[in-house]
Amino acid sequence: MNYQALSDYPLSWVYNRADMAISDDDKATIKPLVRQYANQVWQREVSAEAIDLERLEANEWLANKANWHGSVNWETAFDSDELQLPAELADYLNWDPNTIVYVCYDADHIIETRYGAFRRSWKAFLFAAEQALIVGRRRNEVLWFVDESKVKLGNKA
Repeated sequence: MNYQALSDYPLSWVYNRADMAISDDDKATIKPLVRQYANQVWQREVSAEAIDLERLEANEWLANKANWHGSVNWETAFDSDELQLPAELADYLNWDPNTIVYVCYDADHIIETRYGAFRRSWKAFLFAAEQALIVGRRRNEVLWFVDESKVKLGNKA
């Protein structure tokens, strides 16, 4: 099995908070990956060498400055009452709502969902995270939430 039940996930409480207002349909698409599968996805989508986003090798696509096109401050949007992904980020990704999205925290900690659910519930995925990389399956565009205020917009090489 590649997934664990959301109810068994240590941070499941985040997705059940009333202020996150995540529908049951969206919760059904939020699938924490088991460690072995998370490692496979990490090696395929993020890095074959690094185990987290802070220990990247200079030759990896994440470390290549040419792959990054700018950054956006997301703190104000996170603190607002608006639940939707900020328009600037949604416009950058412009993915189909059914696109499979990996929210990557480190090699052992990845959540799979659909872009529509991520777009509506993005705050929950970042609520307890210091950093997160948003990667769409078979998509080049990526978002890297590098700290509590800045997200980098980029493309996989």
